Amino acid sequence: MTTTPEELARDWLAAKRAELDAANRRLQIEQDLLKLLPAKEEGRAATVLTNGMRVVSTGKMTYKADIERLLALTDGWPDKPIKTKVEADEAFLKAIRNDRPDLWRQIAPAISLKPAKTYITIEEPANGL
Repeated sequence: MTTTPEELARDWLAAKRAELDAANRRLQIEQDLLKLLPAKEEGRAATVLTNGMRVVSTGKMTYKADIERLLALTDGWPDKPIKTKVEADEAFLKAIRNDRPDLWRQIAPAISLKPAKTYITIEEPANGL
């Protein structure tokens, strides 16, 4: 049995729609559960249901800061509530790899390359099928 690209594309679109519908339904159920069961602003809360199932919610706060203002406000503090993350600049490395093989040879021993996931999207024709 040979499966054509057209059949696979049609099946992919159907699966993607079902996946989106399921995700939307799950998110609505989660909102309904949170209306009925206690949840913590930060941390885990577990509720055992009468049927023996256990519902666990995990609350988390995200913290965004005006870094310049925060640094000014904590000027005399021995420790600052900030951190600096040093990481490779992928766009710059890609440019070096593509445009400057001489420089790439120098830094290649310090770089690991691996293929990222290849994503597939399928677009339906404007007039439908």
